[in-house]
Amino acid sequence: MYNNIKHSFKKNSKSFYFASLFLNRKTSYYCYVLYTFCRIVDDIADKKTNEKKKKLNELIFFLNSKTKPKKIFLIEIKKLIKKKIINKEPLIELIQGVLNDTKHVHIQNVTQLINYSYLVAGSVGILMCKLLNNMNLYSYKYAVDLGIAMQLTNILRDIIEDAKLNRVYLPRSWISIKPYKILNQDKETKKKLIAASRKLFLLSEEYYNSAYLGLAFLPIRSRFAILLALITYRQIGRKIIRKKYSNLNKREMVSFMEKLKCLVKTIFIFLINFKIHIKLYSHNKKLHKNMNKNNFLFKIKV
Repeated sequence: MYNNIKHSFKKNSKSFYFASLFLNRKTSYYCYVLYTFCRIVDDIADKKTNEKKKKLNELIFFLNSKTKPKKIFLIEIKKLIKKKIINKEPLIELIQGVLNDTKHVHIQNVTQLINYSYLVAGSVGILMCKLLNNMNLYSYKYAVDLGIAMQLTNILRDIIEDAKLNRVYLPRSWISIKPYKILNQDKETKKKLIAASRKLFLLSEEYYNSAYLGLAFLPIRSRFAILLALITYRQIGRKIIRKKYSNLNKREMVSFMEKLKCLVKTIFIFLINFKIHIKLYSHNKKLHKNMNKNNFLFKIKV
């Protein structure tokens, strides 16, 4: 069981797998189980089938039901819920966010972009908090910001792939564009896409900066692993900018050598920068100002 889930995690998420190597065996297994669930939810939304909504709603049903599921990934995720290692509500928020991906998508504005990113990734940040044995509820704000930052990086990286699926996550308030125009860029279109990509990158940096401040709330070993994940994933966006918006031509990745450089940088920061080990109760309220107050984050006392 462990090796099967670990293999899937290693195959589909090399950046996160790299960071997970620095967690203990039990915690890394919990991460593999959560990732497998998230991956399956995402894969359902990306399939070309009319059954997508039905299958996603079935997952919500099984999470709420006492019926024992047959599929391994559901059995394992329900074990984590039963043991109170994770909360059920953020999982349901994740599925609700992914349900948006089952239709033609064009984000209208930054508020909608952040709320979408909370559902599909900020919710995972909350799940990771408990999973990493961090019980400080205030830190959930920072965890949500890391999830949002990484989702914004995903959107930046996957502009071409999303257009092929008839999805545009760049806010219409930044650029009003149809998917086919993204796939068939002229000079003027590319200029506008570069401007929008720049805004998206800068927005992600705001959330990465906030997430960085929350690392001190994590246990020491988890702190190192998540710092490594943050630095490695952040590298994707920075590489796109450095390579003059390579996201408009291909899906950018972080190479093995670049991951090693990220590891060296992580070790240096972890040992030299004492601020990363000091808990700060000074979250930037502006980052969550326009988020839906019905989200799980606002239902807990943080």
